[in-house]
This record gives sequence, C-alpha cells and structure tokens, in this order.
Amino acid sequence: MYYIKFEEIREMSDHIRLLTGDDQDTFLDTLDGETDAMDILGKLIQERTECSANEATVKDLAATYTARAKRLSAKQDALSITIGHLLDAMGQTKIQHALGTVSRTKPRKKVVVVDPHDIPSQLTTVIVKPDMAAIKKQMDAGELVPGCEYQMGSASVTVRIK
Repeated sequence: MYYIKFEEIREMSDHIRLLTGDDQDTFLDTLDGETDAMDILGKLIQERTECSANEATVKDLAATYTARAKRLSAKQDALSITIGHLLDAMGQTKIQHALGTVSRTKPRKKVVVVDPHDIPSQLTTVIVKPDMAAIKKQMDAGELVPGCEYQMGSASVTVRIK
C-alpha cells in the first residue's frame, strides 16, 4: 500500500488555498507541483479500478465454478445409481475392488413435508425479519419505531472513470 503523509498534504493545501483563493485549477496545479497528492490519487484510482474489475472477474469465475460443482455433483449421483444397478445385476451387496470397496446400503427413512400448513406450530420455527424499507419509511415520516434508531453511515467515495 502507500504511506501517505496526510497532515503534510493538509498543511500544504491550506497554505496553497490561502494563496490561490477560489481558483480551483490554480489550486490543483500548485498542489500537484508542491506535493505528490495528485500522483497518489491517480495511483489509488487506478488500483481501485483494477480491484473493481478483478472483483467482477472473480464473481464470474465463482459462478462458473459453482455451476461446474453442481454438474459434477449430479454426475457423481448418476454414477452412484449406475454402480447400484450394477451391484443389483451382479446379485451382490458388497464387492471389494482394487480401487475401493463398494457396498449397497439399506434405504434410509427421510421426512418429506407435503403440506407445511398442516404441521403443528410446536414443530415449526418462526423467523422474524424486520422490514427495513417499511421501518425507514415510518421513521422518515417522523414516527417513532420501538427498537430502531437512526445511525449515520460512513462518508463514501465515488469514482467515475472518463
């Protein structure tokens, strides 16, 4: 990363601002000549842009790998079914092979919910999730919402690339 002397840049900016007044172009030209602030800013913008591009690429790659993992899982399930059919055709429940021991297991019981509305309430869980949009709307209208308060977020930075 970069070691930035913010205090030195702030002091120099204040001094230059006194000399240049409201002339923004002269201020920036002078600041660029007296400090590395504009060069540092350029490098930070460039690095931020690269991070953004890399983030998008990695997300696309993650989606590709997730889809690939699902296909491989489906293929593994299909191969297991085929192995089961082969064991059945051989009339065997367990076979030792040089690459591994294959066993046919008994079917396991599993619960399947046919109609969730018919399940007794003591056998269900309820997830309470605040409706943030509705809460904000009420608070913006001046209404008090118990358990909620405004909190200021951090100032952010917007970078537009020309």
